[in-house]
Amino acid sequence: MQPPLAGIGVIELGGGSAIAYAGKLYADLGADVMRLGITGGKRAPGGTREDGETKGLALYLNARKKSRVIDPTGDVGREEISGLFARSRILLHAPIDRAQASTLSPEAIAAEFPHLIVVSVTPFGLKGDARHWPADDLTLQAYGGISIGIGLPGEPPLKLPGDQSAFQAGLSAAIAGLAGLFTRGGVLVDVSAADVWASFYTGVEVALAHFKRHKKRRAGHRVSGQPYPRTIFRCKDGYFAIQCGESRHWQSFLGMIGREDLATDALFANRFKANDEHGDACDALIEPWFLSRTKDEILQHCLEHKIPGAPVYDIQEVVQHPHLRERAYFVPVAANNRFVLVPGHPFSGLTAASESKNSGATDSRLPQNDVAPLSQATRRKGRRAPADHARPLAGLRVVDFGWVWAGAVPGHILADMGAEVIKAESASPLDYMRQGRPIVGAQKDPEQNPMFQNVNRGKLSLRIKLDHPEAKAVLKDLIAVSDVVIENFSPGVMEKFGLSYAELWPLRPDLVMCSMSAVGQNGPLRGIRTYATMIASLAGLDSLVGYPGGRVLGSQSSYADPNASLHATFGILAALWRRQQTGEGAYIDLSQWEAAVNVMGEQVTDYGLHDRVPEPCGTLHPNKVPHGNYPAAGDDRWIAISVAHEHQWWALKSALGDPEWMSLETFATAGDRRAYRADLDQRLARETRRYEANALASALTAAGVPAAPLLDAMGVAASAQFRDRGLFEMIEHPVLGSLPVYRLPWQIDGAPVPITRRAPLLGEHNDYTLKEVLGYSDERVTALHKAGLFS
Repeated sequence: MQPPLAGIGVIELGGGSAIAYAGKLYADLGADVMRLGITGGKRAPGGTREDGETKGLALYLNARKKSRVIDPTGDVGREEISGLFARSRILLHAPIDRAQASTLSPEAIAAEFPHLIVVSVTPFGLKGDARHWPADDLTLQAYGGISIGIGLPGEPPLKLPGDQSAFQAGLSAAIAGLAGLFTRGGVLVDVSAADVWASFYTGVEVALAHFKRHKKRRAGHRVSGQPYPRTIFRCKDGYFAIQCGESRHWQSFLGMIGREDLATDALFANRFKANDEHGDACDALIEPWFLSRTKDEILQHCLEHKIPGAPVYDIQEVVQHPHLRERAYFVPVAANNRFVLVPGHPFSGLTAASESKNSGATDSRLPQNDVAPLSQATRRKGRRAPADHARPLAGLRVVDFGWVWAGAVPGHILADMGAEVIKAESASPLDYMRQGRPIVGAQKDPEQNPMFQNVNRGKLSLRIKLDHPEAKAVLKDLIAVSDVVIENFSPGVMEKFGLSYAELWPLRPDLVMCSMSAVGQNGPLRGIRTYATMIASLAGLDSLVGYPGGRVLGSQSSYADPNASLHATFGILAALWRRQQTGEGAYIDLSQWEAAVNVMGEQVTDYGLHDRVPEPCGTLHPNKVPHGNYPAAGDDRWIAISVAHEHQWWALKSALGDPEWMSLETFATAGDRRAYRADLDQRLARETRRYEANALASALTAAGVPAAPLLDAMGVAASAQFRDRGLFEMIEHPVLGSLPVYRLPWQIDGAPVPITRRAPLLGEHNDYTLKEVLGYSDERVTALHKAGLFS
C-alpha cells in the first residue's frame, strides 16, 4: 500500500508556521515537500505573521522535508525556481520579501504556471483593506471570536495556547490544496486565517446570535449556559474535567460520588441556574470527593459508571501516556545527538504498511493491502476531473453517519466541494444538533437549531432507525453505491449495526471509510466517554489555559471538535486521491485526541528537547511586550495588542498620545519592558480604557502594530472585513426563515465558495434515496415503512 500522496510535489514558499503545518501534513502522507527559501530584499511589513518558529516547533514541522535557498535576482536563480515550480503540483505561499513580491506573488505564480495549485495563506486574505493589517496569533484569535469566551468574568480574556491560528490556517490550506488535485489544471486558493476562526469555530455562534440565542460569557473553569457540572475540578494530583449534560449522566455521577441526596437538593433543581448563578456553592459540595482522589482513580470511576470525564493532563503526561504509546502515535526525530518524540499524525491506516499504526478496525477476515477489482479501479481512475474548481468532488457520494459537531463538519465540507452527501440519521436518538429550545412556536422541533443548519448544509437526509432489523440491508445497499462513509460513534457501534469496515469491504473494496472516535478504535482508553472540551483536557491544551500563578481554567470551548473534523477531512481527501490513482480503498481510524495533540506539537517537542513541563501563562509571550488583551471603553470590551519590535513600541506610544510613562527608563528597551511587564500592563490598561476598541485597533494596525478588538459572535457578524470576504451567506429555511450560514474560509480564483443547499429536514430525502439512488420499487418502500424502519 503506497502512501496516499506519493509522487505529489509540494513547495513551501515564504515563512510562518501555517504553511509549514500544511506542508507537514502533506509530508506525513508521502508527498515530496520542499521548503524554498528566497535570499535578498526586505521583509514585507504588511499582511505578515510576526511569529517566528521556535527550535521545537521547527523540528516538529519540518522533520520530513527537504530545503533549498535560491537567489531569484539572477538568471540562474530564476531558471532554478521555474524548474521547481514546473515539476511541482502544489505551492503553499506565505508573504515574502517586498523585493520579490511582484514576481513571486501568488497571483503572478498562478498566472505563469497554470498547472499549479497555488494556496496563499495570509492573516486576512489577498483582497480588501485588511490584507495590509499586521497580525499574530493573539490578534487573530481576538478578531475571530475565540478569546472573548476564555478566562474569568471581569478579568482580561485569555487565548488558546501556542500559535493555534497557524495550525488552523495551515490545516485549511492543506485541505483546499488537496481538493485542487481533483480538478483540471491549476487554481489560486486564498486562505484567510481570520476567516478560519470566524467560520469553522465561531460560525455556529453567529447563527445562534442571529436569533438572539447564546452569548459567549467567560465563566472561568466552568462553561456558562450549560447544566451543572460542565467544569474542571481540582483533584489530588491536578485537575479533572466532568460534563453531565444528560440527566442519566447526572444521576450516575451522583451515585459515583456517593451523593444521591443531592438529586433532590433545591440547589440543583435547575442545573442551568446552579451552574451560572451558584457554581461556587455547587463546587463546595462536589469538589471534596475529587480532592481526595487522583486523576487515574477518578478516571476509573468514570469508566465504570459511563460518565463523560477526562483528566487534565500536562504535556509530560501526554507524551508518556500508555494509550498513545500503544497506538504508536509519537515518532522519534533526531535532535541534539539523541532522539526526541514528536507527534506523528492522526490518520491511522493511511500510511504505508511499514509505518502504519495499530488499528482497532484490523480484522483477520479483512484482506490486507489488496486493491479494488480491475473494473472498479479502472472506473475510478477514469473519472473525469470536474472543470469547476469550486466543486472538485462532483460525482462522488458520501454516506454520513456523523452527528453533533465533530462528526458533521467533514460531510458539509465534502458537500460544499460538490459531493452528494446523504446523512443517515434517526429520530431516536435524535442528533443533539437537532435538539434545543424552539425559535418559532413553543413545540420541540428538530428543524430549529441554527447550529444544525450550519454544519449540515449541503446534505440530504435519510431518516432510518439504525437498530431496526431491516436497516443493515438498506444501508449496505446505499454504501455499495457510495464512495465514502463517515462516522463518529463510540468504538463498536458500527459493528453492532453490522456496518463495520470488515463487513463493508466485500461490498465495496474501494470504499473510503473514516471512523473518528474520541481516542481511536484501540488502546486502553478505548471506552472513554468524552465531549470536545475533554479532548482538550486529554491533549494537554487545557493544562496551559489560566492566569500566571493561578489555577488551571481550561479553554472551556469545543475547539477540539472542528479541529478533529478538519483533520478527518484531510485524511478522507488523501485516501480518495490514492483511490483515484490505484483503485485502493482505505479505513481511517482518526483519534480526536491525537488530532488535538497534533496542534500541540510545539509544546510536546519542547518538552522532549528540554524536559520542560509548561504551565499556564495567560497571554504572556517570551519575546513580545506588551502582548495581551487590554480593556477598552464600554462593558466587557477589549483590545488585543502585540508589540514585537521597537518601531511598534513607538507607534503604540504615538497612537496613545505620547503618555509620559511610556518614556520612563524602565520601559526604554525590550529587555526593560520584559523585566517590568506587570507594571507596564497595568499602566497600558489605564490608557486603553479611554479608547473605543475598533478605533484604537484601526489606528494601531495602520501604524504597523498587530491589534484587534475582541469580537463576540455579533461582532463577527457585523465585521466589515468578513462581509467584504462574503464569509456568511443568508440561507432561506422553510421553518426558521432567513439565517446566516458560514462559507468555507478560502476563496477559489478570487470568489467565495457558495453554499450548495440548505440543511435538510429530517427524512426529507427518503424517497429520493430509496427510489432514485437505490431503485427500490414503490411496493418495497411501502413495506419498509409498514415495518417501522423510518419511524
